[in-house]
Amino acid sequence: SLIESPNLNKYPDPLALEVRKAILNQLLRDKDTLTDRNTVVVGNDIDELLDIIFKVFIDPGDEVVLFYPSYGMYKVLANLYGAKINEIKLNEDFSIPESVFNAQGKLLFINSPNDPNGSSYQSDLIKKLCDSFPGIVVVDETYADFTDKTCLALLREIDNLIVCRSFSKTFSLAGLSIGYALSNAKIIKEMSRVKLPYNTNSLAQQAALSCIKHRKKVFEQNQKIINERNRLSEELNKYNGIEVMPSDANFIFIKFEDQSKTLKFYWDLRELKIMVRHFSKPNLYNYLRVTISINEDNDKFLSAFHEIVKKYL
Repeated sequence: SLIESPNLNKYPDPLALEVRKAILNQLLRDKDTLTDRNTVVVGNDIDELLDIIFKVFIDPGDEVVLFYPSYGMYKVLANLYGAKINEIKLNEDFSIPESVFNAQGKLLFINSPNDPNGSSYQSDLIKKLCDSFPGIVVVDETYADFTDKTCLALLREIDNLIVCRSFSKTFSLAGLSIGYALSNAKIIKEMSRVKLPYNTNSLAQQAALSCIKHRKKVFEQNQKIINERNRLSEELNKYNGIEVMPSDANFIFIKFEDQSKTLKFYWDLRELKIMVRHFSKPNLYNYLRVTISINEDNDKFLSAFHEIVKKYL
């Protein structure tokens, strides 16, 4: 078992060597990406990896390019490190505006699939961004195992790209916090130099190895989530007055034409003990985010949603 496997009286491997080897030789073997173990670093999930990137590249006053809406930790860390923030608003359909190709800075962050809406960005767009941006492009692929869209193959040809991935979503290891970043050996060497020596514990490393070993079962479960995501999207898009945004993640993002109906749906679902996410942020007030669950739970959600539709739509 996981409890018995690691020697818990000993410090964990500070280099997470076995995990790094398993990531490259097994997990990403069919992704046409980097294969040298010096091109991957393991961290205490995405947030620590992002923090390490800021430590390496950002001095106070350096410019960082972010998109809105996107994962909030980019902005938190930019403020923490005293960076100048250039926040670019995504288009209404959450696509990246052309203005970004004129952006300057040390770091540019892309979340693909994007949190909160779930859309992915194609590799050719990311390559174009890497070509035009003078600094480092960081692509956060936390949710990428729920889609076949990834920019991992670009790492073979682009030097100013870092791709971050996580075991928290697909592999359900959020409680153990472990993830990894890939880039060229020079960048990974600098990231490894500034990270804390024992940043990932023995249980997390062992759990990651176990997940990689049993990845076939995990990806089979992933496909069920993808199928359910497509089913829910299709069913909900039948209703007038709402639109389910295209998603490549393990959630769907529902847009309400009438903003006043959004919270009514939220509170009615909550009364039925169905928890969904509402964002009280600019341009997101008329959206609800629903995480995909097992078939039975999704059916309960659809049934409840149908009854609420009768009241408000």
